[in-house]
Amino acid sequence: VTVSNDTQRESLAAKFERHADEEGKILTEYRALAERLGNSSAGNLISHILTEEELHHLLLRTLAQWMRERPTEQERAVPPDANRAELLRLTQTLQKHELDTIHTCRDVHSQLSGQDAELLGALLDAMVLDSEKHHCLLGAVEKLLQR
Repeated sequence: VTVSNDTQRESLAAKFERHADEEGKILTEYRALAERLGNSSAGNLISHILTEEELHHLLLRTLAQWMRERPTEQERAVPPDANRAELLRLTQTLQKHELDTIHTCRDVHSQLSGQDAELLGALLDAMVLDSEKHHCLLGAVEKLLQR
């Protein structure tokens, strides 16, 4: 590991931590809004966002720690004794599941009407975004397994 690389990693870790600090302040605002909205439809949507923002906060802290502690080239992407073929098959099965979820949510969304269409549509859109994110992350796992 070069000094330059160590400096870059530390700089990136510090950026993650600064962003996590900002997220921490935003979490307080989301909590206040969720509390004020209570168990209403709008309150449930804000609670959903709050949960995801808490996960983002944790992810940023974890990324900062990972950048500081993880050896660069020495670390293995998967355990050395892993059955890569089996893990790849499972990863691809999960990718297919995420694509199926995306298509199902979009199909159901297109059929919505009536009073609950806006709320349910927003939740289905959020599920599509989550499944697209999961599919993307599984794609990264697939590439690591194919090394």
